[in-house]
Amino acid sequence: MNELSLDYYFEDLDACPFKIDNTVHPWDLLKLKNSLFSFHTSKIQGFIQQSAILKGIVYIGENTIVDEYVSIQGPCWIGNNCIIRSSSLIRPYSVIGDYVVLGHNCEVKNSLLFNDVKVSSHAVVSDSIIGKGARIGPGTTTDNRRFDQKEVELLIKDQTIPTQHDKFGLICGDYVRIGSNVSTLPGTVIGKYTWAYSNTLLYGFIPKEKFVKLSQTHEMIDKEPHVLRRGDKSGTR
Repeated sequence: MNELSLDYYFEDLDACPFKIDNTVHPWDLLKLKNSLFSFHTSKIQGFIQQSAILKGIVYIGENTIVDEYVSIQGPCWIGNNCIIRSSSLIRPYSVIGDYVVLGHNCEVKNSLLFNDVKVSSHAVVSDSIIGKGARIGPGTTTDNRRFDQKEVELLIKDQTIPTQHDKFGLICGDYVRIGSNVSTLPGTVIGKYTWAYSNTLLYGFIPKEKFVKLSQTHEMIDKEPHVLRRGDKSGTR
């Protein structure tokens, strides 16, 4: 097993919504997911609230619940037994596996989510691949485009890998846990079972089975005594 192989990131390939094998690379999955969009008419088998908005061709599996004011833009494929919380936005070319939970007001765009993924409220997952059982904390954002708008490259150890995408966010392995308000730069790659603290900036290649901690210090600055008095309105916030 090496850092370029599929099983470095995903050990349960059956948790992917479509059939894959170890001959492909993890970054290939962002394109391969589009094989599911061969259907020409929508098929809705779950429970959809009346205020939800569905546009384009959408597949929604059995027992999936779509809450109030959710917007789903096809083509889009959502598996069985999922919960899509209120005011979430699912944008075109998203593939979502079984037993996935999307929290309130989160966004998923052109991404692949394996089974059992949980994306917390107000998170944004764009042009990314999220492995089985991964947890994306509230307010987390996967940045997907370089400032110079050039092709996103993956830097895995000493190898630079072109993605052939000008938008590519995150490869997130199985059972990765990402805390709240984390930002990941374009082309970030995280091996399975790694955890990352809240408020961390993640980038480049992060190996499997690690704990990424945030190191920070506080600078304490003295204030004039009158500013600290209870009820004094002269201080600034």
